[in-house]
Amino acid sequence: SDLILIGRIAVALGILVAWQAAANSLGPLLFAQPGEVFMRLVRVVGDGTLFRHAWGTLSLALSGFAAATVLGILLPVLLSFLPRARAAVAPYMRGAMGLPPFAVVPLLVLWLGIGEAPKFTIVFVVVFFLMYVATDSGIRNIDRRLVVMARVLGANSSQLAREVLLRSTMPFILVGMKVALPRAIGAAIVGEMLVAERGLGYYIAHAREMADQTGAFAGVVAVTILVLTINAGLQRIEGAALAWRPPGADSTV
Repeated sequence: SDLILIGRIAVALGILVAWQAAANSLGPLLFAQPGEVFMRLVRVVGDGTLFRHAWGTLSLALSGFAAATVLGILLPVLLSFLPRARAAVAPYMRGAMGLPPFAVVPLLVLWLGIGEAPKFTIVFVVVFFLMYVATDSGIRNIDRRLVVMARVLGANSSQLAREVLLRSTMPFILVGMKVALPRAIGAAIVGEMLVAERGLGYYIAHAREMADQTGAFAGVVAVTILVLTINAGLQRIEGAALAWRPPGADSTV
């Protein structure tokens, strides 16, 4: 609505004002001027540098996100047919979410070498547990009467998983995706800061090493724009995926 749009513009202006005030008070060694960051963004967009680094980050994040999402959805669906196995792994899955994945990046580099493998793995790990817990929570909230009805009508296991489990858990899955995809980008950037020759994480880290605050802030702004764009795309996907729901039924967020 118009009020929401006005509110978002007001928040953006507030951020810019606070940014400008911080830059004026802290100086160029700590904070880049917004105008200088904007000009740097225009320059790196014009010469293709930003697109090259953004694509490196996006391709890494999306590949890890896709693989982890598929497994993070399929595994809890399969385990829903094996209640004892599901109960056995549940505390470990939820407990693993408390493990700081970025702390094991040095070990991943040691085990997997310098290349795409450790960065892909850290993205995969971050996304997998989020998607598993989101899907499992959706399955636990399914109306059991739907399952019984499907059984009475003769649905087999594959039909039950497709028509009841996946459809009923779709709002939870989409919420998980909304949370996991920005985390995937963040994980990719952290990996690129440590081991990479391209990507927005590499761009930010290199600018920081060169004491180029304008470049570092330009990279952060580029990441923010990338995440906002992806979130807008996910909103459209959510609308299409949940079009079958009754008009009054809202998403879980």
